[in-house]
Amino acid sequence: MLKISHISKTFNPGTVNEKKAIEDLSLELKKGDFATIIGSNGAGKSTLFNAICGDFMTDTGAIELDGRDITFLPQHARAREIGRLYQDPMRGTAPGMTIEENLALAAGKGGWLSHTTRQEKERFREELKKLDIGLEERMSHPVGLLSGGQRQALTLLMATMNPPKLLLLDEHTAALDPGTAEKVLNLTRRIVEEHQLTCLMITHNMQS
Repeated sequence: MLKISHISKTFNPGTVNEKKAIEDLSLELKKGDFATIIGSNGAGKSTLFNAICGDFMTDTGAIELDGRDITFLPQHARAREIGRLYQDPMRGTAPGMTIEENLALAAGKGGWLSHTTRQEKERFREELKKLDIGLEERMSHPVGLLSGGQRQALTLLMATMNPPKLLLLDEHTAALDPGTAEKVLNLTRRIVEEHQLTCLMITHNMQS
């Protein structure tokens, strides 16, 4: 499913700010695998995710997803097949848009209510019910009014509305209080199992 072969990345090479972020890294995940990456700050964990997502091109090596070489694909082309959650709950949603509009955008509807059918609205409501945090009753509310945990749960749902081939979780519960973090982690496990997603998670918590 995901095959990373001997990738390396050095930022600002040949300058006083040179930083070797990844060196000769190889990794392979089969379909349905759930792997966790644990490491200290600055170890290159998020840099690895950025490389997979196409935020930059690696200096060496190759990246394959589902048998397809994506090493030189631009970020937007990879985004159709890779879902990602960040540590910051404010990323991944449009705060000025409603919950319904955000879900419509994630579902590929352009994010406008006029483009959303009654059946699609009902689907959004049913998916929100699965989160079990009451968002199905707040579909017309701006996302900017939600708490961090609510936004992270919504972002998780949006990232898996059209199940991606690969889901990347970049310390997605680190900014949440312990109770909310546990709820989001349990929700993550359920969604990953339901869709049998291939998942790579960065965490600083050995208990996760």
